[in-house]
Amino acid sequence: MVLAAPFVSPTTRAQLEQHGMGWFDLTGNLRLRLDDPAVFLDRTGAERSGFRDPADRLLKSLRGPAAAKVVLELAETSLPVGVRELAERAQVGAATSARVLELLDREAAITRSDDGVVTAVRKRLLMDRWAQDYKVMASNEVIATLDPRGLNHALKALSSLDTRVAVTGSAAARAYLPDGVTPVSPIVSLSLYAEDPIGLMKQLGLRTADRGTNVLVMRPYDDVVHTKARLVGGIEYVPPAQVVADLLTGPGRSTEEAEQLMAALESIEPGWER
Repeated sequence: MVLAAPFVSPTTRAQLEQHGMGWFDLTGNLRLRLDDPAVFLDRTGAERSGFRDPADRLLKSLRGPAAAKVVLELAETSLPVGVRELAERAQVGAATSARVLELLDREAAITRSDDGVVTAVRKRLLMDRWAQDYKVMASNEVIATLDPRGLNHALKALSSLDTRVAVTGSAAARAYLPDGVTPVSPIVSLSLYAEDPIGLMKQLGLRTADRGTNVLVMRPYDDVVHTKARLVGGIEYVPPAQVVADLLTGPGRSTEEAEQLMAALESIEPGWER
């Protein structure tokens, strides 16, 4: 079975592949597999649709704070939830909520009833789709720093700071892993969202560095990373969905850490199943 459409997005292609289906679109994306006779065609076209209708006002991107708020709310909100209720929970306008839901519905990241109410969220797909537009190193103001006393010093000092900080990345993934689960890689750097990055650097004794960086201090794209933070062991951590997004778009082996965290979340929160 093959899906033919003007454009088949990367998220939709991933879903089709999981179900053994092929695809073809007008930008050149093609996947065709036959057993008899044996045929396998796989060609990559555009990653984004090139078609633009002046009358088409459908949302094409999840870039920006407002879309992020809706995504993060969907990742943890109770269901079912309607457009206006979701907008209130996410603290965005109803129009923004509606447009984001339309995009996610097209990408099969959510299921909606006939009256538009969200009845299910496929959180892995949701994160994959968000990661197409959100990039942790580009969406936030990032300062690469060095704690000359070592990473452990910065970690131990987090609970005693008098400026608001929310931990993300590898350290945050560990906070959400169940007991007994061994992280896929050691912590080599600490990623922190700070309301006052310069003040944080002064308190921790961090200095900017081009080499040997062990602490990334970030001014967040929006305060939602703080308002949705969870307290674990006296330290604030950004919500699991934000951790996943930051790891999926981060450097090194962070993608593997994101996959491990999502696998762990399957047994804790609904919607993370493959």
